[in-house]
Amino acid sequence: MPRRITLAAVIAVLTCLPVAAQEPDSLFIGIHQAESQYYSGVFDTASLRSIASPGTPVTLKSRKEGEPAFLVYGWHPYWASDTAFLHYDYSVLTHIAYFSYEVDTETGSYTTLRGWDITPVIDYAHQQGVKVMLTVTNFGSDRNIALLTDTVKQRHLINTLIYQLKMRNGDGVNFDFESVPASMKANMVSFCRRAVRGIKAELPQAEISLATPAVNWSDAWDLNALADICDYLIMMGYNYYWSGSTTAGPVAPLRGENYNITRSIQEDYLDAGVPASRLLLGMPWYGYDWPVSSSFRKAGTTGTGSSRTYIATIPMVNANGKAFDNDTGVPWMSYQNDTRWRQMWFEDSLSLLLKTDFAKKKNLAGVGIWALSYEAGRHELWNGMKAVIEGTVSSDGSPAMPGTGGSEILSLNPNPVKDKALVSFYLSRPCAMSIAIYDSGGRLVEVTEQGSLPPGMMTSEIDAEKLAPGIYFCVLYTGEGRSVRRFSVTGN
Repeated sequence: MPRRITLAAVIAVLTCLPVAAQEPDSLFIGIHQAESQYYSGVFDTASLRSIASPGTPVTLKSRKEGEPAFLVYGWHPYWASDTAFLHYDYSVLTHIAYFSYEVDTETGSYTTLRGWDITPVIDYAHQQGVKVMLTVTNFGSDRNIALLTDTVKQRHLINTLIYQLKMRNGDGVNFDFESVPASMKANMVSFCRRAVRGIKAELPQAEISLATPAVNWSDAWDLNALADICDYLIMMGYNYYWSGSTTAGPVAPLRGENYNITRSIQEDYLDAGVPASRLLLGMPWYGYDWPVSSSFRKAGTTGTGSSRTYIATIPMVNANGKAFDNDTGVPWMSYQNDTRWRQMWFEDSLSLLLKTDFAKKKNLAGVGIWALSYEAGRHELWNGMKAVIEGTVSSDGSPAMPGTGGSEILSLNPNPVKDKALVSFYLSRPCAMSIAIYDSGGRLVEVTEQGSLPPGMMTSEIDAEKLAPGIYFCVLYTGEGRSVRRFSVTGN
């Protein structure tokens, strides 16, 4: 049966703290820190309750046995709803990083675990064959100096982490230390070496990863040394533009800007000696929405921008439309609020498909997600990643890639078809659509799917067992026109 995409009932809109522009700035803070600080003021950790894990689900697998795993590493934030984890696509996801253990820099212990000690996420993910990490956060220059210059606090932190992993059957640790000053470059390396040695002495199978910046400003991170110590680094490939930027622009440009993902991965990481096999590209499931001076692309901002989760962008796109920016590989939109212009740059299933494809072509270990639950149960973001991982769709990253100009069929796999085939298609806007099969003489054989769907990466199934061997055409009809893919049926 064709896969149906359902709309989520809840729309979450995030507001972030003011920061700076696309250049080094001491006031800049990352999205992990900004959102954690925001929600710490509105989220009552004490209200977290332990709920029983649901029954063991059927495990789905998107990777063939024996093939190297392409890691998909998602941060699960403490502000996600109680049931958000039930809707993740575990056929794609390989790791969940529970966010977060917050370091007490007075002792090295924690100020809060944010529910790690009671969450059902760990057991449920393990039932699906997905590993669960404990993210450890320490934000701010002074806080990082306090920890990284005191080995007694570090030993206390390491011992506490070992205890928490053992108590909850955790699979490892993700360290997320942000605003680490350049003076702590060597100290950070020493701490990671100490942490990896200490944790793996007690838990040899534990995986240790590190969240690292998209741009290595002032050479503050010894990325080559850190990659040699940790199992892998996750480059946070976002916030190239942020809430305090002087112009609106792409949060995660794949290309086109002075600083972009392609340049960061190559120059800051691969050229610095970080092995591709130990590097993941972190991708945003959010965007930024700024007040601006006009409707022009990258207009000047007139105030502070606010972050928008993926699910929050959907009704805005439905109401105002969007444009796909081929220069950067990111969608954007302009709209008016009262009489004032606003501009939003965000991510959709196509832009994330392009980023996943880039990571795969660079032979990276995988991709990361900030943050799980921001899709609110919708499938199109997962579908795009799955299509790349399974090899059913791929691109050269050029502006001419199918889908960038409108709604199109991206792939039909396998081809030739013996029994069933999966059609992957992209809808650029909400529309009434249908998929029809025609034989080589132009006669309509079957309509396999029809209805109204939201924008994004979608999939549909062709049952070829009822088709005679021969040549056929799969046609996607939308309000924008049609897209055709030729295929053959071989029969039994």
